[in-house]
Amino acid sequence: MSRTTPNAKLPLSRRDLLRTGTMVAAALASSSWSARAQSAPVNIRFATGGGIGPNEITTCVWLDYLKENVLKSYGKAYTLDITYTRGSPVAAQLLAAGQVDIGTLSSPAFATAVSKNALPDGVGIVADVYQDGHPGFATNTFLVLKDSPIKTVADLKGKKVAINAFGSAVDIVLRVALKRANLDPKRDLEIVEITFPNIAPALRDNRIDCGILVIPFLPLEIAKGDLRPLFTGADTLGPNEVAFMAASDPFIKAHPEALRALLADYVLALDWYYDPKNRDKALELVSGVMKSSKEVLGTYFLTPRDYYRDRNGCVSPKALQTPIDAMFEHKLIEQKVESAKYLKLQYLPRPCNT
Repeated sequence: MSRTTPNAKLPLSRRDLLRTGTMVAAALASSSWSARAQSAPVNIRFATGGGIGPNEITTCVWLDYLKENVLKSYGKAYTLDITYTRGSPVAAQLLAAGQVDIGTLSSPAFATAVSKNALPDGVGIVADVYQDGHPGFATNTFLVLKDSPIKTVADLKGKKVAINAFGSAVDIVLRVALKRANLDPKRDLEIVEITFPNIAPALRDNRIDCGILVIPFLPLEIAKGDLRPLFTGADTLGPNEVAFMAASDPFIKAHPEALRALLADYVLALDWYYDPKNRDKALELVSGVMKSSKEVLGTYFLTPRDYYRDRNGCVSPKALQTPIDAMFEHKLIEQKVESAKYLKLQYLPRPCNT
């Protein structure tokens, strides 16, 4: 007669084996799905393109060639849905509405949004895009016809002046310059919106009296010889941060590693573009974006005739605060904005000396 103890292990029946196998398979499938979900790239909604490349060089970073040959994390840690906007105020609106995670903003668009509490969930400035008025580099320029009687900013009284978008970086330069010349932007002249490519033709057709030109249009139109500078961003504000990347705080908190990966790729792309070995290919790529010849691009792109960009993606606190202080001084925003507290440069791949 056989005897068993309470802790003896009895042989499993066929039904038990089937049940156990099903449970193990389900657990493995769940574990596999979880691993895939954790490793899936984060899709980042990105708004840029107030001046479609190459000044907002973000429009030239995520081209197919760079995705395939230069960038290390695209498609692995993150992917992008890019929205191209007419100007930085639109990017700020999309960011405020939660429709994008990162936007290329100008200092004025950022300061206006913050002063109006349009970004209640919080925002962080995470990388430089380009600066204006930096010594030895290009600066945004308001131009008139070469034979125009307009010689000073004060002569703009009663005239029509074109910018690309109200609330943009160049709009603030204009308004500060006007106020310093004792002109009221609302009463003493007419300010109109015209897209950058159409400003020079509008000048030549006498539809406007003065207009702003930025890269890439500035060197192309100046070379024709019938326009002359009236004043510049450097004249008005000195070195100032024009465009930078800003990310919503909820996105930063939810996806810090995806943000690090994107910014590492951004800096890697800057290194690639500025490397003389890649000059010919870089011009070829940007020529395709701009529909401009390599020869024309070569006269300014990534040279001292181009804007200044920090190669590490670092934002200068002083250059960032300068246009914002000017806005407050001239009552273009109702409250002072301390931009330094919004700097979140720790996600860049290299340290910033701020």
